[in-house]
Amino acid sequence: MSKRVSDLQKEEILNLFINGIDLNQISESYEFSLATIVRQLKNMIGVDAFKKYKLKKKNIQKVQNNPSHLENNLNSKFDNENFEEKFIEVIPITDQIQFDRQKELTSEPIKEAKLPEIVYLIVDKKIELVPKLLKDYPEWSYMPEEDLKRVTLEIYADQKNAKKCCSKNEKTIKIPNSKVFIIASKLLKSKGITRVIFNDLLFSL
Repeated sequence: MSKRVSDLQKEEILNLFINGIDLNQISESYEFSLATIVRQLKNMIGVDAFKKYKLKKKNIQKVQNNPSHLENNLNSKFDNENFEEKFIEVIPITDQIQFDRQKELTSEPIKEAKLPEIVYLIVDKKIELVPKLLKDYPEWSYMPEEDLKRVTLEIYADQKNAKKCCSKNEKTIKIPNSKVFIIASKLLKSKGITRVIFNDLLFSL
């Protein structure tokens, strides 16, 4: 079972990201998957702010990789214009970030999920599904209590990973067409299952 990202770690990860540290480096330092790091950041600052920070970092890297190009452009501009020193107040993008509030729902519709054609499920000896509550997954513990009570079904892209999560009385089955979850969404919801987890992502039925 995946380890939980603590509140302190979330704060440290956010500070590193804002200060331009590479996501892969953050992932290696904290031993969390890259998908988990990205998801935590998007939950904390929102998708739009996350994209702005990535774009800002990309632009900085371009300047660092080719500083002479920027210097030549600036020199050319100042030579052709009467330069008047001005102080401009720059509004920090943190004004749009809501650090104290996370989205109540971070799931996407299952119809938008990019699932592989073949997936695997865990079932019991009677070939019955083995759903869990969302609160059984530590990485989703930050969700509101109402969402943590949702019945969740986890699917796997790799049979070996699925078997690692099986108990003695469980086994894996192959689902040759992952679109079955869309087709059978009403049936699953009738059994109380409203969420699907796949590769650190949460989808709603």
